Amino acid sequence: MTVAATMRGQITTILEGKILPFALWLLIACGRASTTASASAHPIARASQVPWCVVPGSNVDSTFAVAQARSLFASSDLVLKPHSVERVVARLVGKDSSVSLSFPEGWLVRLMPVEPNTLGGGGRVWVDGATGCGILLLHYE
Repeated sequence: MTVAATMRGQITTILEGKILPFALWLLIACGRASTTASASAHPIARASQVPWCVVPGSNVDSTFAVAQARSLFASSDLVLKPHSVERVVARLVGKDSSVSLSFPEGWLVRLMPVEPNTLGGGGRVWVDGATGCGILLLHYE
């Protein structure tokens, strides 16, 4: 037997061993292709990972922050008023203090009952400046 014939025999054996799994994979893939949803020409709108309580890019002011804070206490029977509303701003100062940038981060709202002799009720709420969503930080009981 010549070297060429031996190599042909080995190549045939190698190809037969690799073609069968490939053909099986191709058959399975083609069978599943009919059950796969087709891609449309228009992109599908996906929900944002960040929950937005305002339209993205809109301004969250103190009035909106107080309204968001009150909405977290909607189940309470007490009438609440804002005791304090503080704007939280991040400041970036350059190395030589010649450059300073400010970025509004959000609002810290403290709500108290309208009735002065009431124990409990109200609390502190963080209202994010970008999303407009409120987070209950402290609930007075």
